[in-house]
Amino acid sequence: METTEQIKKVKELTNQLLDSPKMINDKLPWNSWTSQVEDSENRIAGWIGKIFHIGALLILLALLWRTLEPLWINDGAWWINAETTAIIGGLLGVILWALAAFPIAQIIRKTSDSISSSNSGIVRLVFLELPIALIKLSGYIIAMLGLFAAVSAVLSFVTTLNIPGSIYVGDLFNALKEMGSLATTALFELLNEFAGINAGGAYNEMLQTSPMADAGLLSDYAWTTQGGLAVFVSFIAVLGTLINLYINVVIYNFLYGLISTLVAWIKAPYLPFKSL
Repeated sequence: METTEQIKKVKELTNQLLDSPKMINDKLPWNSWTSQVEDSENRIAGWIGKIFHIGALLILLALLWRTLEPLWINDGAWWINAETTAIIGGLLGVILWALAAFPIAQIIRKTSDSISSSNSGIVRLVFLELPIALIKLSGYIIAMLGLFAAVSAVLSFVTTLNIPGSIYVGDLFNALKEMGSLATTALFELLNEFAGINAGGAYNEMLQTSPMADAGLLSDYAWTTQGGLAVFVSFIAVLGTLINLYINVVIYNFLYGLISTLVAWIKAPYLPFKSL
């Protein structure tokens, strides 16, 4: 009888020893590491959204820095000993583009919310929803930059002041253009590769008007027909950016659907008249 109880006690101690990692893990305060790892696939959308969320703040700070930096870089050389009109125009440009940083950051924040709320599987998230979100993000940011550039063009045209038409985003702007045209670039490469049709050049020519043109140059054409036409074109460029955005979204959805159908057919091939 004692032997049986001893064996039972040994088994209990052995089970406790084997279960000790779980017992210690459960007692650690605020410990959700295990569940985070085990549920990692379902949390990928939230993690990506969090990256965009943090990126919105970093982009806001970076844009504000780049916009305000000319006030003190090189001891403020751009406004020291400058004419009064140049100082006023430069300060208006700084204020305008400092204001632009906030709606741009909000665009990124909304992209974060959209991705975080996704309930799709990892394949659909990575190959459909995330690329479309990036296409929309780049298109909306370029359109917002173009809108503020158009506003600076109007101010330059009306006030005759030289108001800067950009915020020195340079490489970032070029990267956004490439990302926003992801679908059309892929489609034109496919057409050129398999059909020998080179439509990319003509399409790019239609969109060659940059909404980030230096609108400050319009101060030299204030209250002239040429200046008024340039202001009009700056707003048309914003519209062209949005049209390019929506075209790319439609094309990407089409290409994704085409590839999905092809993959499904490869997994279970059939002939079109199979049901006959």
